[in-house]
Amino acid sequence: MWNHSLAVQARKAYGLLGEEPCIIGNRPHLAIAELSKMVAENNLDIRDSNMLSERECVQKILKLLSDRKEEDGKTVSDYFHELHRKLTLINCVPHMRHSLMTHLLSMADNSDDDKSSANEDPRSQGDNLTQILFCRLDSRSSSSSNQNEMELVNRNGAGSSHSYDSSQSSFGFRKQSLPNYLDATKMFPDSQHDVVMSAIYSFTGVQGKYLKKDVVTGRFKLDPQNIKFLTTGQAGMLLRLSELGYYHDRVVKFSDVSTGFNAIGSMGQALISKLKEELANFHGQVAVLHDKIQRFRLVAMSGIGYREDRDSGDELTLFKLLAWYIKPLHRMQWLTKIADACQIKKGGELASTVYDFLDNGNDMVNELVEDLLTAICGPLVRMISKWILEGGISDIHREFFVKSIKDVGVDRLWHDKFRLRLPMLPKFVPIELANKILMTGKCINFLREICEEQGMMKERDELMKVMESSAAQIFSYTPDTSWHAAVETCYQQTSKHVLDIMVGPHKLLDHLYGMRRYLLLGQGDFISILIENMKNELERPGLDVYANDLTSMLDSALRCTNAQYDDPDILNHLDVIVQRPFNGDIGWDIISLQYIVHGPLAAMLESTMPTYKVLFKPLWRMKHMEFVLSMKIWKEQMGNAKALRTMKSEIGKASHRLNLFTSEIMHFIHQMQYYVLFEVIECNWVELQKKMQKATTLDEILEAHEKFLQTILVGCFVSNKASVEHSLEVVYDNIIELEKWQSSFYKDCFQELSARKKLSKIVEKSEEEGVYGLTNNMILQRDQEAKMFAEKMDIACRGLEVIATDYEKAVSSFLMSLNSSDDPNLQLFGTRLDFNEYYKKRDTNLSKPLTFEHMRMSNVFALNSRFVICTPSCQE
Repeated sequence: MWNHSLAVQARKAYGLLGEEPCIIGNRPHLAIAELSKMVAENNLDIRDSNMLSERECVQKILKLLSDRKEEDGKTVSDYFHELHRKLTLINCVPHMRHSLMTHLLSMADNSDDDKSSANEDPRSQGDNLTQILFCRLDSRSSSSSNQNEMELVNRNGAGSSHSYDSSQSSFGFRKQSLPNYLDATKMFPDSQHDVVMSAIYSFTGVQGKYLKKDVVTGRFKLDPQNIKFLTTGQAGMLLRLSELGYYHDRVVKFSDVSTGFNAIGSMGQALISKLKEELANFHGQVAVLHDKIQRFRLVAMSGIGYREDRDSGDELTLFKLLAWYIKPLHRMQWLTKIADACQIKKGGELASTVYDFLDNGNDMVNELVEDLLTAICGPLVRMISKWILEGGISDIHREFFVKSIKDVGVDRLWHDKFRLRLPMLPKFVPIELANKILMTGKCINFLREICEEQGMMKERDELMKVMESSAAQIFSYTPDTSWHAAVETCYQQTSKHVLDIMVGPHKLLDHLYGMRRYLLLGQGDFISILIENMKNELERPGLDVYANDLTSMLDSALRCTNAQYDDPDILNHLDVIVQRPFNGDIGWDIISLQYIVHGPLAAMLESTMPTYKVLFKPLWRMKHMEFVLSMKIWKEQMGNAKALRTMKSEIGKASHRLNLFTSEIMHFIHQMQYYVLFEVIECNWVELQKKMQKATTLDEILEAHEKFLQTILVGCFVSNKASVEHSLEVVYDNIIELEKWQSSFYKDCFQELSARKKLSKIVEKSEEEGVYGLTNNMILQRDQEAKMFAEKMDIACRGLEVIATDYEKAVSSFLMSLNSSDDPNLQLFGTRLDFNEYYKKRDTNLSKPLTFEHMRMSNVFALNSRFVICTPSCQE
């Protein structure tokens, strides 16, 4: 807005430009310099409410001056055009020059009616600018021109200061109304300012004059007392704008740790910190709006540049706020949605929840979620780096996906001390990567606590710097980032170091081979000699067997076989133990071999020892049956066949059936031994050796060894299916029953043979004495004994048939279990056991196709958990 002194200076400046020497060209640069200096010193900003551009103002001035006085063929407009051209050459701010042209246009306008009489004096008829130019064109009235200029300045001083005159209602070429500053103040009333301020206050959850919070829902609602001062449009826009404040309050509530609705742990604190940073940025944007409306209000109250600011669009309105709040509202809505999903969550579960919001098709949301994930994963990356570089866990909130079990001792460190906490495993961390991270820290603890090595990892500081500086790469879709490369480097270095130590100084592979030879009965001569040395102890009742007596027998077996050439360090780990006996147990049931490991080997192999113990039992039981058949039943048959040759007519039938039955059982046991010891154990051991030679990490050796044990568990008929083990145990029980039957059979036979020999001696003695013949009592007694022996043979034959029938049923059940097994190797072994279809012809279940109907009818179906049959009740 103009004041009086600036108006006078501008007119004087223009008058200086319009002086006669300037017009004729003697001092143009001096005049222009004077005007430029005046504009620069006073920071002249004389723009009016007219929205015309500088070019339009110049054109209108030229049009108004085109009909004025001519001199030397030039009109006043020609002189003005030349002066304006010179003015444009001055280094002056464009908007100041625009303001000057706007004011000169107002000076060119006539304050009186444009339709006044044309006969009047041009000086009284023309406008201020015309009169000044007239004075400059008239060289004869130089002194009077200065006087007229001063009069015009004095006459229009009030107009220059833009004071309001009620008698002057319009001005300018288009009859534009003069600015009424009282009305201009009314155009931005306090009520309108309060409406906009209420909207801005609501953005940060602050109640205003027109918006109040609902106590229940937390949303804003219109104040009933002041709603009457609002229009319908204003009320609707206020409610729409207040939604931003509602979501702002939701985010604030989540970021306040005292509410109890926030995330937990260090990763939750990182999320809260990031939300507070988002809120701070939002508050800064709202503060800019608040500052802008306050400055605008101050300008309106002072009146300086008010109309210009209004017309230039700087005024804040509800419509502008509606256009502004769209992006902040969208961002706050997503922050609220993410915060609600993360309530009472921590660790990897929290990271997985935020990770689910990625890839929704919105770039802004993706960027926001990535920023939040980067903040959340900061503590996680630090925990991972501490674990894989130092082997330490700093997790007071239990949010790390690796946990340490305090109750587990050092001897079980490798397998049980550290485990994955799967609920805390983020979705963007694959289980393979999690296992590598687990194994890396486990190796470091193993080296430090068991191997007592304190050496730090190579390039530890560089790896830690890389991992902690690239936290955002942990949730990358492709595991080819520098962070993943650093984790892989740590894993490879630590695993190789542990492998070198275990394979080198601690002879891990040699110990595995030793357990295979002695616990899995791979050293055949050693097992045979050991059983031969301990055969008396093995037949004793369990209560009469002592471990001290067996130790010397074990040492003797080791010295008498090829085992004596093995590494003494391996043989020193082998021992024999006696388990707690139960009623009816003998030495075979309670004696077993044990491989004792210490130090680092115990940490690696201790978890597999129960598996070796389970495998030793069926192998030892098979050796027991072989010993019974070969060293007792068959050997006794061969030895007694010649002695009982004289009784062939009485025992021939039973002996023949016994020999056939024994051969059948021996064939079965030999096939079992060949399959288990060679096809199962030996073949899988060869595969294990190949894998161990190719292994680059200790985990690969241990995993291959574990797979080897699980495979031979199935091959040794130790599985979840109890039908296989039960059928095989019934077969073994029948072998023991056969041994008992044979002992009883030969006992009766030798009693009869002894009685016959005794009678023969009596006859020979009577012949020597000359007394021939036997007494009647002796003949009757002998006939009675022969009759009883014949009855015993009949009973023995029937008993043998019962044992043979039970054995045949057990074998058929065992074959049915093998054929119904999921393992194709067991199915093939079942076919090979019955290669001539002997059992198949005698059992109708084996001869039928293995369909559902036939399996339902078989005896082993009830033990197969894969099928469930609902049989009808008796009432039905």
